[in-house]
Amino acid sequence: MSIKIKVISPEKTIWDTEAEQIILPSITGGIGILTNHAPLITVLTSGLLKKREQDGWTPLIIRGGIAQIEDNEITVLANAVEEFSKTTMGREEADKKVLDLLQEVETLRQVESTENTNKLNELNLEVQVARARVEGLTLIES
Repeated sequence: MSIKIKVISPEKTIWDTEAEQIILPSITGGIGILTNHAPLITVLTSGLLKKREQDGWTPLIIRGGIAQIEDNEITVLANAVEEFSKTTMGREEADKKVLDLLQEVETLRQVESTENTNKLNELNLEVQVARARVEGLTLIES
């Protein structure tokens, strides 16, 4: 038995398919969804959404949103989405991006100001996305 998943961004429907298992990046941690999961509505954080099909895992980066699970159907309303493709950056470049962002975060933490606080919040979100990109690249390379 499978789960129907629909992922919708403000621009378009990204996925409208079925999968054996879904892992959502919830604000309370990763949530694994199998068939006959209890009904649930959850807020999603920026991170990696994964679906498992017969041929393996397919990753998708989302930048926050909400998900509703009910009757073996998942609807994800994402604030923004980044799909993986052959043109997605390589693993080495993704690792470097994480390190560069973390260094920038550390530099900003040393000087307290309102402007730096806002920039720090933005950078922390970018770090989450960069880490999700590394995890997603690991999935598609294996």
